[in-house]
Amino acid sequence: MRLGSCLPALLIAASAHAAVVEGVVLDEETGSPLARSVVTLVPLPGTSAGIVSIRAGDRGSFAILSVRPGWYVLRTSRKGFATTEAGSLRSGRPGMPFEIADDSQSTFLQVRMQRLGALTGSVLDENNVGIPDWPVIVYSARKPIQRIAQIKTDDGGIFRIGELETGSYIVRSGEGALEDNTTLLPTYYKAGTALESAEPTRARLGETQADIVIRPVKGRLLELDGVLNGPGDRAVQLTMITDTGRRLVATLNPPNTTLPFRVSAVPPGLVDFLAEGTECGGYVRMAVDRDTSGIRVGCGPLRIPFVSWLVDGSPRPQLRFPVLVRRVDLDGTGPERTLQSRDRIAPGRWEVMALPSPDYYVASIRSRFAEEPVTRGDGWFGMDFGTYSDLVVSLSSHPASVSGVISAGGKPVSGAAVYLELYSPELADPRVRLFTGRADGQGSYKFAGLAPGHYRILSSFDFDAADPFGMERAANLTLREGDVASQALEMILP
Repeated sequence: MRLGSCLPALLIAASAHAAVVEGVVLDEETGSPLARSVVTLVPLPGTSAGIVSIRAGDRGSFAILSVRPGWYVLRTSRKGFATTEAGSLRSGRPGMPFEIADDSQSTFLQVRMQRLGALTGSVLDENNVGIPDWPVIVYSARKPIQRIAQIKTDDGGIFRIGELETGSYIVRSGEGALEDNTTLLPTYYKAGTALESAEPTRARLGETQADIVIRPVKGRLLELDGVLNGPGDRAVQLTMITDTGRRLVATLNPPNTTLPFRVSAVPPGLVDFLAEGTECGGYVRMAVDRDTSGIRVGCGPLRIPFVSWLVDGSPRPQLRFPVLVRRVDLDGTGPERTLQSRDRIAPGRWEVMALPSPDYYVASIRSRFAEEPVTRGDGWFGMDFGTYSDLVVSLSSHPASVSGVISAGGKPVSGAAVYLELYSPELADPRVRLFTGRADGQGSYKFAGLAPGHYRILSSFDFDAADPFGMERAANLTLREGDVASQALEMILP
C-alpha cells in the first residue's frame, strides 16, 4: 500500500486525540454563511500557544485542529463586515473567552457578523436638483481628523459611502465648476465652508444613515502657478494637497531641471505642494486667498534619518526599538508605517511613535534640530521635517505599572476584557489614550511601561470606546514614575 493513501486516515486518527475548535460564520441579518471569512484563534495571556488563522469554507464552516490546552478568543473578519469575536454581546464588543481543558475536547462556535455602517445623501444645487458626478469626502470627526473615503455622486446627485465603523463622521462636498462655469466651494454638511460649521453624523453597524443633504456654496476658485526645480538626473512629481484631497500637478523628467506648472480651481485656504523623487523631496505650505504666481518648489536630497536613544538623559546607542511614522497633510493623517533602516522621510508634517519594551516609557521625541521636545500623551509626537529628519527619543527607565484581579460576584473572571485610559481632566476632551487588554485564565491582568499621569480603568464585555461617557463607572488612579500599583476590579455587567 502506498503511503499517500494512508495520510487521510492518519490525519483523522491524529485529530481524534487532539482538541478541535470548529464552527460556522453567518451574516447576522440574513443568516447566510459567510464563505472565505478569516477565522483567528487568539491565545490569552498565560496560554503557551501561537495565533492561528484560517479561512472559512464555502458554507462558512471552519475547523482548527490540534489546539493546545489553555484560554482563547475566536475572532472573525471579512471585507464589508465588522470584525467580530465569538460570544460577544453585540458586534464591536469583546467576545467571551473559552477554555480548552484537554486534548480530547471539541468546541463548536457560531459567529454572527454585522455589516459595517454606511452614509447616504445627495448634493443639490440652488433649486434642490441633484448635481451629478460631484466629489464627496468623509472624514473622522474626532481629532486628528482623517480622510476616510472619497467618492462621486451618481447621475441623480446621490452618494453612498459604506464600510464605516461605528462612530461620528464629517461629510463635505468638493470644489468644482457647473455647466455654466459657476464655481462651487467645498461645503460641509449641513452648511458652511469652515470646519467649525460642520455637523457630525453618526454611522452604526448594520445601518445606513440617510438624508445627508449638502448644498454647495458658490464662490470663486483660484489659479496658482510657479516653477518646479529638480536635480536633473531623476524624475520628480509635484502634488498639490488641500483639505479636500490631492492632485498630481506636474512631472519633471530628466535631464530637465525646471518645469513651469499651473493649477486651476483651487479653493481658498491652506495649500501644500509636495515634491517627491528618488531620494529627494521638497515641501511648501502656503495660505491663498487670491490668484498667486511665482511659487517655487524644489526637490533636495534626503538623508536616511538617524535615531538617537537616550535613557534617563544618557545616550544608549545599542538600543533598537520599533519607530512608527505617519504623515499629517491637509487632507488628513495618513497610514502609519514602521521606519526601516534605509527609509527616507519626505519634508512636511509628521507624527512619530516609539514602541519600547515594558521596561521603559517614552518621555519625548523630537527632531534633532528642534530646540524643545514635543510631548503628547497619546503616544504620537508631531514635528515638521525638512530634508534632514534625525530623531532623538528620550526614554525613562522608571515606568509605572498597574495590575490586579478582575472579579464578578467574588469569583475571578477568566479572560475578562480590561480598558485603561490615560486622560487629562483639564482638556475639553479629556480622553488621551486608551489601552486594551485581557486577563489570563485566573482573572489577572497587567499593564506595564506606563507614563506618569491620571488614569481610569474598568472591565466589561459591553464597553464602547467611542462612547464619551463609557468610562464614567471606571476606577480612578494617579501614577507617578516607578509606581507599581495594584487595582482590583469588579466586572461591570450589562
